Amino acid sequence: MLTKENYFTIANKYISNSRIGDFLKDKHFFYQKHITGEIENKKTNPMLIGSACDRWLTAGKDMFLKEYICVSRRNLKSPPVGITELTQTQYDEIVAICESVERQDAYKELKDHTTQQILTMLMELGLFKGLCGIPDWFKVEGSKAIITDLKTAEQAKSSVKYHYHCLDYGYYRAMGFYDILIRHNYPEVKEVEHRHLVVEKDPDGVNKVYTFILSQERIELEKENILDNILPAIKSETEFAPSNVKWSDSVVIGEINSEF
Repeated sequence: MLTKENYFTIANKYISNSRIGDFLKDKHFFYQKHITGEIENKKTNPMLIGSACDRWLTAGKDMFLKEYICVSRRNLKSPPVGITELTQTQYDEIVAICESVERQDAYKELKDHTTQQILTMLMELGLFKGLCGIPDWFKVEGSKAIITDLKTAEQAKSSVKYHYHCLDYGYYRAMGFYDILIRHNYPEVKEVEHRHLVVEKDPDGVNKVYTFILSQERIELEKENILDNILPAIKSETEFAPSNVKWSDSVVIGEINSEF
Protein backbone atom coordinates (compact mmCIF):
# COMPACT_ATOMS: atom_id res chain seq x y z
CA MET A 1 0.00 0.00 0.00
CA LEU A 2 1.25 3.46 -0.89
CA THR A 3 1.57 5.75 2.15
CA LYS A 4 3.11 9.13 3.02
CA GLU A 5 5.95 7.19 4.70
CA ASN A 6 7.01 5.15 1.64
CA TYR A 7 5.88 7.51 -1.13
CA PHE A 8 9.33 9.03 -1.69
CA THR A 9 11.23 5.72 -1.45
CA ILE A 10 11.98 2.95 -3.96
CA ALA A 11 9.27 0.92 -2.19
CA ASN A 12 6.90 3.10 -4.22
CA LYS A 13 6.32 1.13 -7.42
CA TYR A 14 4.23 3.81 -9.07
CA ILE A 15 5.29 6.47 -11.57
CA SER A 16 4.88 10.08 -10.41
CA ASN A 17 5.36 13.25 -12.43
CA SER A 18 8.71 13.89 -10.75
CA ARG A 19 9.84 10.41 -11.78
CA ILE A 20 8.81 11.20 -15.34
CA GLY A 21 11.05 14.26 -15.10
CA ASP A 22 13.99 12.08 -14.02
CA PHE A 23 13.29 9.58 -16.84
CA LEU A 24 13.29 12.38 -19.42
CA LYS A 25 16.48 13.77 -17.90
CA ASP A 26 18.43 10.50 -18.18
CA LYS A 27 17.24 6.90 -18.21
CA HIS A 28 20.26 5.59 -16.30
CA PHE A 29 19.87 8.28 -13.64
CA PHE A 30 16.20 7.28 -13.34
CA TYR A 31 17.21 3.62 -12.95
CA GLN A 32 19.75 4.35 -10.20
CA LYS A 33 17.43 6.70 -8.32
CA HIS A 34 14.07 4.96 -8.53
CA ILE A 35 14.83 1.28 -9.15
CA THR A 36 18.14 0.36 -7.48
CA GLY A 37 18.22 3.24 -4.97
CA GLU A 38 21.92 3.89 -5.64
CA ILE A 39 21.22 7.60 -5.89
CA GLU A 40 19.64 9.19 -2.83
CA ASN A 41 16.52 11.30 -3.11
CA LYS A 42 18.24 14.47 -1.89
CA LYS A 43 16.54 17.81 -1.37
CA THR A 44 18.06 21.01 -2.68
CA ASN A 45 17.53 24.21 -0.70
CA PRO A 46 14.65 25.36 -2.96
CA MET A 47 13.05 21.90 -2.61
CA LEU A 48 13.44 22.07 1.18
CA ILE A 49 11.83 25.52 1.31
CA GLY A 50 9.04 24.38 -1.00
CA SER A 51 8.31 21.23 1.02
CA ALA A 52 8.23 23.16 4.29
CA CYS A 53 5.86 25.76 2.83
CA ASP A 54 3.65 22.99 1.45
CA ARG A 55 3.50 21.39 4.89
CA TRP A 56 2.59 24.63 6.66
CA LEU A 57 -0.04 25.72 4.14
CA THR A 58 -1.70 22.34 3.62
CA ALA A 59 -1.45 20.84 7.12
CA GLY A 60 -1.25 24.00 9.24
CA LYS A 61 1.42 25.88 11.18
CA ASP A 62 1.17 23.59 14.23
CA MET A 63 2.03 20.53 12.14
CA PHE A 64 4.90 22.44 10.53
CA LEU A 65 6.31 23.31 13.96
CA LYS A 66 6.19 19.62 14.97
CA GLU A 67 8.17 18.53 11.95
CA TYR A 68 10.61 21.41 11.40
CA ILE A 69 12.95 23.12 13.89
CA CYS A 70 15.26 26.10 13.62
CA VAL A 71 18.88 25.38 14.62
CA SER A 72 22.06 27.40 14.64
CA ARG A 73 23.77 24.69 12.61
CA ARG A 74 22.21 21.78 10.73
CA ASN A 75 23.54 18.27 11.38
CA LEU A 76 23.99 17.11 7.78
CA LYS A 77 25.99 13.96 8.64
CA SER A 78 23.54 12.51 11.16
CA PRO A 79 20.25 14.40 10.82
CA PRO A 80 17.55 13.69 13.41
CA VAL A 81 14.85 11.17 12.50
CA GLY A 82 11.32 12.42 12.00
CA ILE A 83 12.21 16.10 12.08
CA THR A 84 13.86 18.49 9.62
CA GLU A 85 16.42 21.04 10.73
CA LEU A 86 16.35 24.52 9.22
CA THR A 87 18.86 27.33 9.41
CA GLN A 88 17.63 30.69 10.68
CA THR A 89 17.72 32.04 7.13
CA GLN A 90 15.62 29.16 5.81
CA TYR A 91 13.19 29.39 8.70
CA ASP A 92 12.70 33.15 8.28
CA GLU A 93 12.08 32.72 4.55
CA ILE A 94 9.48 30.01 5.15
CA VAL A 95 7.67 32.09 7.78
CA ALA A 96 7.57 35.14 5.49
CA ILE A 97 6.27 33.11 2.54
CA CYS A 98 3.60 31.26 4.49
CA GLU A 99 2.31 34.26 6.39
CA SER A 100 2.01 36.16 3.11
CA VAL A 101 0.00 33.34 1.52
CA GLU A 102 -2.24 32.96 4.59
CA ARG A 103 -3.36 36.58 4.24
CA GLN A 104 -4.75 36.01 0.75
CA ASP A 105 -8.44 35.44 0.01
CA ALA A 106 -7.42 32.92 -2.66
CA TYR A 107 -5.79 30.78 0.04
CA LYS A 108 -8.69 31.14 2.48
CA GLU A 109 -11.05 29.85 -0.21
CA LEU A 110 -9.15 26.53 -0.22
CA LYS A 111 -10.18 25.62 3.32
CA ASP A 112 -12.83 23.15 2.18
CA HIS A 113 -10.64 21.53 -0.50
CA THR A 114 -9.05 18.11 -0.07
CA THR A 115 -5.34 18.45 0.59
CA GLN A 116 -2.29 16.22 0.16
CA GLN A 117 -4.27 13.07 -0.70
CA ILE A 118 -2.38 10.31 -2.51
CA LEU A 119 -4.07 9.43 -5.79
CA THR A 120 -3.19 6.26 -7.71
CA MET A 121 -4.10 4.63 -11.00
CA LEU A 122 -3.23 1.05 -11.84
CA MET A 123 -1.48 0.64 -15.19
CA GLU A 124 1.00 -1.95 -16.43
CA LEU A 125 4.25 -0.02 -16.86
CA GLY A 126 7.01 -2.63 -16.96
CA LEU A 127 8.77 -2.41 -13.61
CA PHE A 128 6.02 -0.17 -12.26
CA LYS A 129 2.37 -0.85 -11.58
CA GLY A 130 0.70 2.47 -12.16
CA LEU A 131 0.63 6.22 -11.62
CA CYS A 132 0.62 8.24 -8.41
CA GLY A 133 0.44 11.86 -7.39
CA ILE A 134 -0.31 14.19 -4.47
CA PRO A 135 -2.04 17.41 -5.54
CA ASP A 136 -1.70 20.21 -3.01
CA TRP A 137 -5.46 20.84 -3.11
CA PHE A 138 -8.39 19.57 -5.12
CA LYS A 139 -12.16 19.78 -4.93
CA VAL A 140 -14.80 17.78 -6.79
CA GLU A 141 -18.30 19.21 -7.10
CA GLY A 142 -20.62 17.27 -9.37
CA SER A 143 -19.00 16.94 -12.77
CA LYS A 144 -16.34 19.62 -12.14
CA ALA A 145 -13.01 19.36 -10.35
CA ILE A 146 -10.60 22.09 -9.32
CA ILE A 147 -6.91 21.30 -8.84
CA THR A 148 -4.70 23.90 -7.13
CA ASP A 149 -0.94 23.66 -6.80
CA LEU A 150 1.21 25.91 -4.61
CA LYS A 151 4.36 27.21 -6.30
CA THR A 152 7.23 29.48 -5.30
CA ALA A 153 9.01 31.50 -7.96
CA GLU A 154 11.65 34.19 -8.26
CA GLN A 155 9.03 36.35 -9.97
CA ALA A 156 5.43 35.92 -11.05
CA LYS A 157 4.43 39.49 -11.86
CA SER A 158 4.88 38.81 -15.56
CA SER A 159 2.46 36.13 -16.77
CA VAL A 160 4.61 35.64 -19.86
CA LYS A 161 7.76 34.95 -17.82
CA TYR A 162 5.84 32.69 -15.47
CA HIS A 163 4.49 30.75 -18.46
CA TYR A 164 8.06 30.02 -19.57
CA HIS A 165 8.93 29.14 -15.98
CA CYS A 166 6.14 26.55 -16.10
CA LEU A 167 7.54 25.17 -19.36
CA ASP A 168 11.08 24.96 -17.94
CA TYR A 169 9.99 23.17 -14.77
CA GLY A 170 7.40 20.84 -16.32
CA TYR A 171 4.51 22.41 -14.43
CA TYR A 172 2.05 22.00 -17.31
CA ARG A 173 2.97 18.32 -17.55
CA ALA A 174 2.52 17.97 -13.78
CA MET A 175 -0.98 19.40 -13.98
CA GLY A 176 -1.80 17.16 -16.93
CA PHE A 177 -0.65 14.23 -14.79
CA TYR A 178 -2.97 15.30 -11.94
CA ASP A 179 -5.80 15.69 -14.44
CA ILE A 180 -5.40 12.05 -15.48
CA LEU A 181 -5.43 10.89 -11.85
CA ILE A 182 -8.46 13.00 -10.87
CA ARG A 183 -10.55 11.82 -13.82
CA HIS A 184 -9.62 8.20 -13.08
CA ASN A 185 -10.46 8.39 -9.36
CA TYR A 186 -13.58 10.50 -9.90
CA PRO A 187 -15.13 9.19 -13.14
CA GLU A 188 -18.04 11.61 -12.78
CA VAL A 189 -15.67 14.51 -13.52
CA LYS A 190 -16.08 15.93 -17.01
CA GLU A 191 -14.42 19.32 -16.51
CA VAL A 192 -11.23 20.25 -14.64
CA GLU A 193 -9.94 23.70 -13.74
CA HIS A 194 -6.18 23.82 -13.20
CA ARG A 195 -4.79 26.57 -10.96
CA HIS A 196 -1.50 27.77 -9.51
CA LEU A 197 -1.22 29.76 -6.29
CA VAL A 198 2.20 31.37 -6.72
CA VAL A 199 4.23 33.22 -4.10
CA GLU A 200 7.34 35.16 -5.01
CA LYS A 201 10.54 34.60 -3.05
CA ASP A 202 11.74 38.04 -2.05
CA PRO A 203 14.82 39.01 0.02
CA ASP A 204 12.89 41.93 1.52
CA GLY A 205 10.11 39.63 2.71
CA VAL A 206 7.38 41.17 0.55
CA ASN A 207 6.51 37.79 -1.04
CA LYS A 208 3.65 38.89 -3.28
CA VAL A 209 1.14 36.22 -4.21
CA TYR A 210 -0.44 35.64 -7.63
CA THR A 211 -3.09 33.31 -9.03
CA PHE A 212 -3.03 31.68 -12.46
CA ILE A 213 -5.42 29.40 -14.34
CA LEU A 214 -3.60 27.05 -16.69
CA SER A 215 -4.90 26.66 -20.23
CA GLN A 216 -6.97 23.51 -20.75
CA GLU A 217 -5.68 23.29 -24.32
CA ARG A 218 -2.10 23.18 -23.00
CA ILE A 219 -3.05 20.55 -20.39
CA GLU A 220 -4.67 18.34 -23.03
CA LEU A 221 -1.46 18.45 -25.09
CA GLU A 222 0.54 17.41 -22.04
CA LYS A 223 -1.88 14.56 -21.25
CA GLU A 224 -1.60 13.31 -24.82
CA ASN A 225 2.20 13.35 -24.61
CA ILE A 226 2.17 11.52 -21.25
CA LEU A 227 -0.22 8.79 -22.38
CA ASP A 228 0.94 8.34 -25.98
CA ASN A 229 4.70 8.87 -25.69
CA ILE A 230 6.22 9.04 -22.20
CA LEU A 231 4.45 6.17 -20.43
CA PRO A 232 4.88 3.73 -23.36
CA ALA A 233 8.60 4.63 -23.37
CA ILE A 234 8.89 3.86 -19.67
CA LYS A 235 6.96 0.61 -20.11
CA SER A 236 9.15 -0.64 -22.94
CA GLU A 237 12.51 0.44 -21.48
CA THR A 238 14.69 -2.47 -20.35
CA GLU A 239 18.30 -1.29 -20.63
CA PHE A 240 18.21 2.12 -18.89
CA ALA A 241 21.56 2.84 -20.51
CA PRO A 242 23.38 6.16 -19.97
CA SER A 243 22.84 8.72 -22.72
CA ASN A 244 25.25 8.41 -25.66
CA VAL A 245 25.40 11.31 -28.09
CA LYS A 246 26.20 10.78 -31.80
CA TRP A 247 27.07 13.22 -34.55
CA SER A 248 24.06 11.92 -36.46
CA ASP A 249 21.92 13.46 -33.69
CA SER A 250 23.29 16.95 -34.33
CA VAL A 251 20.96 19.92 -34.72
CA VAL A 252 21.95 22.67 -37.13
CA ILE A 253 21.78 26.09 -35.48
CA GLY A 254 22.40 29.66 -36.58
CA GLU A 255 20.64 29.52 -39.94
CA ILE A 256 19.30 32.82 -41.17
CA ASN A 257 15.50 33.11 -40.79
CA SER A 258 15.40 29.91 -38.74
CA GLU A 259 13.01 29.38 -35.83
CA PHE A 260 15.94 30.00 -33.51
